[in-house]
Amino acid sequence: MTEAGTLSILKMVGVIMRDLALRILRTSIMTLSIALYFSSSWGAKYAGDFLYLGAGARPLSLGGAYVASGGDVLAGYYNPAGLSTLENSETIFMHSETFGSLLNHDFLAYARPAGGEDNRAAFAVSLYRLGGGGILVTAVDQTGRYRVIREESHADYVGYFSYGRQFGNRLSGGLTAKLIYRDIVDESAFGLGVDLGGLYRLAEWANVGINLQDIPSTLISYTTGMKQRVNPTAKAGLILTGARGDFDGALIADVDTRFEGRDYAAQISTGPFSFDTHLGLEILFKEKLAARVGSDIGNLTLGAGLQFSRFVVDVAMRDHSDLDNTFLVSFMMRF
Repeated sequence: MTEAGTLSILKMVGVIMRDLALRILRTSIMTLSIALYFSSSWGAKYAGDFLYLGAGARPLSLGGAYVASGGDVLAGYYNPAGLSTLENSETIFMHSETFGSLLNHDFLAYARPAGGEDNRAAFAVSLYRLGGGGILVTAVDQTGRYRVIREESHADYVGYFSYGRQFGNRLSGGLTAKLIYRDIVDESAFGLGVDLGGLYRLAEWANVGINLQDIPSTLISYTTGMKQRVNPTAKAGLILTGARGDFDGALIADVDTRFEGRDYAAQISTGPFSFDTHLGLEILFKEKLAARVGSDIGNLTLGAGLQFSRFVVDVAMRDHSDLDNTFLVSFMMRF
């Protein structure tokens, strides 16, 4: 390689690293500002956990790391900014027996591109459901003892209305509005929240993304008069891609930052801050057959995918050290 060629490569790497450093600095400042603002908030700890189980067998087989991926219908859930690179209309359905048969977890979504080549954009509509049975309702009998009088089910429904748009060749932004309905035995609740996402292309082989969920907080109001606020979560991600011959590969990493003081319930915790990690590796053969492995907050995930014509079938398994394994399957169609 000539000296001029070497200098050119070094210059390009320097520009990429400078852009990455600036983005990380800005993200850190934003995250710190949010943390300081909400460190004394009255949001309920764990109030939004039913929202965070994920969607789609492909992302979940990658440990839930998907914030920086984009380009498909699932971006409406993981990072609305990723919708801006959607090339075709897509629909997806997922079903999961979560933690064995403890919960039924379903996801249905539709996304469609909008705008033109100079103003690429897309919108998505998604429905997320998490439900199950086994809630025993008790009452005091004449002897003063509690007895079971019936068994009830419960369900959470979340509607996502998402829009993503490109701003220039590298930067994309997106917004998701969430409508929540909870049905728990004899009471129900409604909630409304907003997610704000961003995606930045560092190079042809590298993207960084951030999704600020429940900004500034998501209010859930119950029929009993009780109100809860879901504290915000900052999800940051990085994806590195490469190709060699018939094989394509992707290495993905996400970090969730929360400001609730979760202590031992998080992977890493310090004071009011807590951090959970998601890692994934995908190998794709001839853009048809995929093998995946990941780590979801320290739990092993595995999966595979098959694409034929306009259809994609993905399966995944998520291990759990304390509960039964989770098995998922999702079907996607492009048209």
